[in-house]
Amino acid sequence: MRAWRARYGAAPSSYDWSRTHARRRGGEALTRLQTGEWPAPSTVTDLYGSWAAGVADTFGGA
Repeated sequence: MRAWRARYGAAPSSYDWSRTHARRRGGEALTRLQTGEWPAPSTVTDLYGSWAAGVADTFGGA
């Protein structure tokens, strides 16, 4: 999440890391997802219980 924010200026949303959503949106969304090694949103929610909890742990409540 920190690397994504450093690269793109904002914390990722679960949609940013969703391969399904990136394919549907195409263009920049797909390029962003393909230019790094990002875990699936389900991995974050499995570890933290929710996407928001993962973001909060990474950025201190951001």
